[in-house]
Amino acid sequence: MGRVTLVTEPPTGTGAVSPPAPNGRLRRLWARPRWTHLVALALILVALMAVVGTGASFSADEGAAITQARSLARGDGWIVDHPLPQVDPEGAFYPLELSAQGPRGIAPFAKHPLYAVVLAGAQKVGGVNAMVALSLLGTLAAAAMGAALAARIGGPGLARPTLWAIGLASPLLFDGFLVVAHTVGAALAVAAVLVAAIAIERRRPLLAVAVGPLVATAVLFRTEALLLGVALAVVAGLLALRGSGATRLTSALVAGASLAGAGVAAVGERAWAAAILGGTAAATSGGTRGADVGYLSARLHGFVITWLRPSYNGGTVDVALVVMAAALALAVFAARRHPGDDPPVRLLAVVAATAAVVALATGPTAIVPGLLIACPLVLVGLLSSGTRTDAQPVPPASGTSATLAAGTFAGFALAVIATQYGTGGSGEWGGRYFAIGLPLLVPICLLNLRRVGRTLSAATRRVAAIALLVCVACLSTMGIAGLRHTHQFAGKLTAAVDRTARTTGDRPVIITNEPGRPRAAWATFDRQRWLLARDADDLPRLLSRLRAAGIGQVVLVSGPHSPDLSLHLEPGMRVVSNDAWAQSKKWKVVLVDLA
Repeated sequence: MGRVTLVTEPPTGTGAVSPPAPNGRLRRLWARPRWTHLVALALILVALMAVVGTGASFSADEGAAITQARSLARGDGWIVDHPLPQVDPEGAFYPLELSAQGPRGIAPFAKHPLYAVVLAGAQKVGGVNAMVALSLLGTLAAAAMGAALAARIGGPGLARPTLWAIGLASPLLFDGFLVVAHTVGAALAVAAVLVAAIAIERRRPLLAVAVGPLVATAVLFRTEALLLGVALAVVAGLLALRGSGATRLTSALVAGASLAGAGVAAVGERAWAAAILGGTAAATSGGTRGADVGYLSARLHGFVITWLRPSYNGGTVDVALVVMAAALALAVFAARRHPGDDPPVRLLAVVAATAAVVALATGPTAIVPGLLIACPLVLVGLLSSGTRTDAQPVPPASGTSATLAAGTFAGFALAVIATQYGTGGSGEWGGRYFAIGLPLLVPICLLNLRRVGRTLSAATRRVAAIALLVCVACLSTMGIAGLRHTHQFAGKLTAAVDRTARTTGDRPVIITNEPGRPRAAWATFDRQRWLLARDADDLPRLLSRLRAAGIGQVVLVSGPHSPDLSLHLEPGMRVVSNDAWAQSKKWKVVLVDLA
């Protein structure tokens, strides 16, 4: 993270994170109370909800959570039974991979029971729309509390830029439309650090105890919050060693409360899952989540994906994104190494903005997994760390807030890198396992940028600020467009399967070798009977059992990178139809007559 050198908020707008508005009206709008900015952000997020859509999901994990919540909301309980136990008594073809399994049966999303219960409540209120709205509320809460933390770190002038940066310029914008609790976890995480900072700075031991429940609740929503709770405990413990009197006591209480909250939640959640399943939970089989390589190689591979990889597309969009990142990095180095040497900074800023526009034009729906690419603000903010200015230092209280935020994120990020899958978070935007720590990081990055900005002339500062805004806008637009595209494709594929399956009668049987497809088909899952045949060689045995059970027709679903299941039919079985739309997308949705 680098050393955090703090400065007071300047009496005027000079050198602030956001340049002064060009006219009085905009300046007055910017100066309005923080809650009005939060309302404006909320309206934008709601409008984007209509753009992105809620009829399909980005990840299969969302499908597992939604399927679990719907089962609970209907009163069917946690267990989602095998659709055809008489055909598959061993459970080898159970459709929902990576579900929790125990003596009582299988639950799709028992790993975080509290989140499933909350989603079930949302389902009763407004269906999937309400579930997505819950995630958007998480983004708003993370932005609001991140702004409050920023005000303690760098003064009131840092709060509004932080609010907008978290809400629209960070991966939490993308995560706000996912039903996976990243944003809720982020809001709880920053709340824990904010309460810890206030408790230590004001020497309030009783308030320090409140850190425990906040960390515990965060852990109940997101597994990686356990690592953040430990990181917060370590940083608070170091503050206790450096402090004295009430400060030492309060810091020690924060450390103990954070550690206890994380531990109790982890143990309690495991006990809750065991109670649901009637014993120790085991996961149903699924694909590997990491490369079959050594520990260090897997760590490096995961880091490259979640911090540095431009996109999953390759080609021109990757080149453009790398050029953008390189130009931004060089601009920061130029500003730090040669203060006042403005032309290189302006040139590099223009190159970065141009590259971002090219990336958006050539890959408008590309998904960017690397955090430093998906969030240019974090890239330049981290590279700006440690910049000195001649401004007077801030009071020690703000230094404590900055230390807690920066230190907790640093420890948390290192812990995630050391423990995440070798493939990162699979399909993701901006390193999803780091998302809950972003409200801690963004204020630090903005503070660093403010200091670097003061080394530049006013004209160069304007060019650099506009260029960074262009980069951020392009990446945020790409994220929203990528979500919309993914949702639309997933919805059309689900519709193609359903269209084909309906011709077979009630509760059609659908077999796929795409592990995530049954979870992604949550919209139609309850009226269908899915089976997952990971190995195409197992298909003849399964089809024979289905025919013996009196099932005359099935639908076979194969992806573009999976073996064509229709090539594994037994003699006498024939293909009746092949969905044209799916075939045009290199998917195979095939109706097969088993008679």
